[in-house]
Amino acid sequence: MTSPEPTDNGGEQPLRNKIAFLNGIFLLVAVLAGGLGFYRWWISHPLAAIDFLIAGSGALLWLYLRRHPGRVELVANLALGLGFILFFAVFLLAPSQGSRLSLFFLHSAAAFFLKGTRTGLWWLAASIVAIIAGNFVQGAESALSGIDIGTTVLYLVALAGVFYYHGTLKSDEARRLREEDLRRQIRARLEHEKQLERLAHYDALTGVPNRILLFDRLAQALARAKRDQGLLAVCYLDLDGFKPINDRFGHSVGDRVLVEVTRRIRETVREDDTVARLGGDEFVVLLVGLEAAEECVGSLQRVLERVGEPIAIDGQALSLSVSIGVALYPSDEEDAETLVRHADQAMYLAKLAGKNRFHLFDPASDRRARSHHQLLQEIRQGLAGGEFELYFQPKLDLAARRLAGAEALIRWNHPRRGLLLPADFMRAVENTDLEIELGEWVIATAVGHLRRWREAGLRIQVAINISAYHLQSAGFVPKLTEQARRYAPQPGERWLQIEVLETAALDDIARISALIAACRELGIGFALDDFGSGYSSLTYLSQLDVDTLKIDQSFVRDMQSDKGDHAVVLGIIALARAFEMHCVAEGVEDEGIHQALLQMGCELGQGNGIGLPMPATELPGWRPSALAGGFDLIS
Repeated sequence: MTSPEPTDNGGEQPLRNKIAFLNGIFLLVAVLAGGLGFYRWWISHPLAAIDFLIAGSGALLWLYLRRHPGRVELVANLALGLGFILFFAVFLLAPSQGSRLSLFFLHSAAAFFLKGTRTGLWWLAASIVAIIAGNFVQGAESALSGIDIGTTVLYLVALAGVFYYHGTLKSDEARRLREEDLRRQIRARLEHEKQLERLAHYDALTGVPNRILLFDRLAQALARAKRDQGLLAVCYLDLDGFKPINDRFGHSVGDRVLVEVTRRIRETVREDDTVARLGGDEFVVLLVGLEAAEECVGSLQRVLERVGEPIAIDGQALSLSVSIGVALYPSDEEDAETLVRHADQAMYLAKLAGKNRFHLFDPASDRRARSHHQLLQEIRQGLAGGEFELYFQPKLDLAARRLAGAEALIRWNHPRRGLLLPADFMRAVENTDLEIELGEWVIATAVGHLRRWREAGLRIQVAINISAYHLQSAGFVPKLTEQARRYAPQPGERWLQIEVLETAALDDIARISALIAACRELGIGFALDDFGSGYSSLTYLSQLDVDTLKIDQSFVRDMQSDKGDHAVVLGIIALARAFEMHCVAEGVEDEGIHQALLQMGCELGQGNGIGLPMPATELPGWRPSALAGGFDLIS
C-alpha cells in the first residue's frame, strides 16, 4: 500500500505576494506624495514640484508593474535607482527637508525587500534615523512639525510594514522550501518503494514475475477456481540445449536468448495468463479460466513451435527447444506448491521421452519421478562416499593372442542392492551435470590406475565411455589436458581412448572435429562405439577423424549363422581398412567367432569369452588362458 503523493498548490504564491506588496508600496508613495504635493501647491510652497515628482515616479512604477508583472526584477532595479537619484536631488536642493527624504526610500525599501537584501533594509532605517537627527541638529524643528511629522510617521509605519512583511514572506519562503523538500523526499521514497517492490516480485533480466509473485497469483487463481469450479493449468518449462549455448557463447548471449524466449512465450499465451521465470532456463506458465483441457494443449503446442524457431543473435542462428510438464486443477487437487512440484516432475518425464514435448502429470508419473529423484540423490551420495568402482574388460590382439588394451566400465557397489551395472543407473543421469561429474570421476580414476600399472611394468591403452553431453560441455578439453599432465605420456604414446556412441547427439560436427584434433595432441584417440547399430554411421565416419570402429555385439554373436550379420561385420571391417582405422569386434564368445574374425581381417576382439570385466587389481595378472568362456586362445 502506497501513500498518495502531495500536490503542489503554492509554487509561485510567494512571488505573487511580493509583486502585490511592491505595487502597494508604489501606490502608497503616489498617494502620500501626491496629497502632500497638492497641499504644497495650494499654499504655493516651492517644494511642491518635488512632491509631484515623487508621486509621479511611484504612480509610473505602480502602473508599469501592474501591466508587466513578469518584469518585477527590472521594476525593482528602477525603483532602487530612482530612490537614490531623488534622494541626492532633494538633499542638494533642500537639505533641511529631512522628513521628505524618507519618502524616497520607500522606493528603495521595496526594491531591497524584493531582491532579498537584508543589509539594504537596515541601511535604509539607519539613513532615516540620520535624516531626523540631522534636522534636529540643524534646528530645523519646523521640518518636523505639522504635516511633515505626519508624513514621516506614515513613512515609518510603512517601513515597519516592510520589515514585518519581509519576515512573513521569509517564513512563507522557508515553509515553501520545506514543503518542496518534503515532496521531493516523499517522491524519492515512493520511487524507491516501487523499485524494491519490483525487485521483490519481478525477474530482473526478463521483467516477468518471479517465484514470489507467481505463487501469489497461483494462490489467488486457485481460490477463484475453487469458488467458480474453474479449470487452470500449471505448466513447468525447461529449455533444451540452453546450457551448451551459454557455455559456448557466454552468459551475455545466454541472457539475450532468455529474454527472446520469454518474449515468445508471452506472445503465445493470453493476457490474463502469467509467465514467470524461476531462475536459469526454467519458467512457469499459469493458464487460467480454461473451459477444457484441450485449450491447454493448444497453448502448449504454440509454445513448442514458437520457442523452437531459430534465434538470430550476432549473425548466429541458435536453436533450442523446450520440455513442458503440466499439472491440471482440479484433476490434481493440491495446493500451489504441490501443483508446481507435480508440473516439474512431469517436465522431467517430457525430457526423458525425448524433449521438445509436453507431458501431463499423473500419479504413476509422480511415483516414477520420485523414484528418479531418489536415484539421483543416491548416486550423488555414492559418488561422494566412494561407492563407485572401475572394472576393466580386456581387449585382445586376435592374431598375436596378447593383451592389447582394456575398456573401463563403471560399477556401483550399492549398500543395499549390491553391485550395479551401468544399465541400472546411468540412464537416470543422462544430459545432467551429474553425468558430467561421473564422467570426470571415470577419467580421473582410470588415469590413476594407468599410472600404477605403468609403475608395475604394464603399458596399455584404456578406453572410456564418454557421453555426447559430457563431450560437448564447457571445459572438457582443459580438464582432460590436466589429466594428461598427471599421467605424463611418452611422445607418441596412445594411452587413452574415448568411446562415443555413434547414435549420440553430436550437435556440431565441426566443433567435435576440432575437439578430437586437440585430444590427439594429448595422445588420446577416439572410437565409435556400437558401430553399425545406428542410422548415421557413414556420416560420422566421413566427417570425424576417429581411429577405431567397434562392431556392435548384436552383429558379431550370430554372424556364423546369420548371413546378414556376417555381411555387416565383413563390410564394417572393410570400411575400417579403407579409412585406415583399427577395428574391434565386441561379443567374442567362442573360438569359432575368434577364427572367423581373423579370417575377415579384424584386429582386436572383446567379449566375455575373452575376459569378463574385472577389478583393476586383477588386470595386470590376467592372461588369455584364464578364460571366462572356457576356450583356450593359446592352444
